[in-house]
This record gives sequence, C-alpha cells and structure tokens, in this order.
Amino acid sequence: MFDHSFDELLKQRPELQEKYGAFLEAVNENGRIPHAVLAACQSRVRQVHGLEADNQLKPSSEAERLALVVAEKMPFHHHDLRDDEVRDVKEAFGDGGCVALLTAIAFFDAACRLELTFKGGI
Repeated sequence: MFDHSFDELLKQRPELQEKYGAFLEAVNENGRIPHAVLAACQSRVRQVHGLEADNQLKPSSEAERLALVVAEKMPFHHHDLRDDEVRDVKEAFGDGGCVALLTAIAFFDAACRLELTFKGGI
C-alpha cells in the first residue's frame, strides 16, 4: 500500500511528528515504569504482531513478568485480561504506573497496527 516508513510519512506533517515525539517521550519518561520494562513490553507487542522475531523474552523481575502478561494479551486478547492481572500490575507499579503501563502497551499496539497498515500487512 505505502512504500514509506511511518517516520517518513510523519515528516510530511511536522506538527503531527512533533506531537508523536512528545507522546513517545512522555511514555518513556513517566518515572513510574522502568525503561527496561517498557522496552520488553514494546518488543513483546511487536512479536505478537509479527514485526519482530519471537525470542522468548525472559523477565528480569516479577514486575516485568506481570507487565509482559499484559503486553501478550493486549493486541488480540485484551478481553482475556483478568482483573487479578491488572490488580497485580497496580500493586507492582502503583495506580499511576498501572495507568502509564496500560496506556503505553495500548500505544505500542496501535503503532504496530499503523506500521503494518503502511506496509500493506493488514
């Protein structure tokens, strides 16, 4: 469908590129979720979408394991996300951290879907 990368397309609309960059910075610099956890979740979502090889991520902590459970389910099985799993994430990262993590994972999913759309994969 498109033969341009998402970043190249955003360059056509500098105001969107700026807002996109600000959102990414806010997600990555929220101070509630460690960068390693966010990176692992982003990688897992990309794997679920087939955009990265599935390398069986090994969580380095219980909190990261809990986050990866959410990342695994969010793209196609979000209705299977149980209350106790969200509660565990909330206990691990706090209320604000839980919201930040769920928002970040949902955004990672949306970004993957856009990337696949631009590549003609959906």
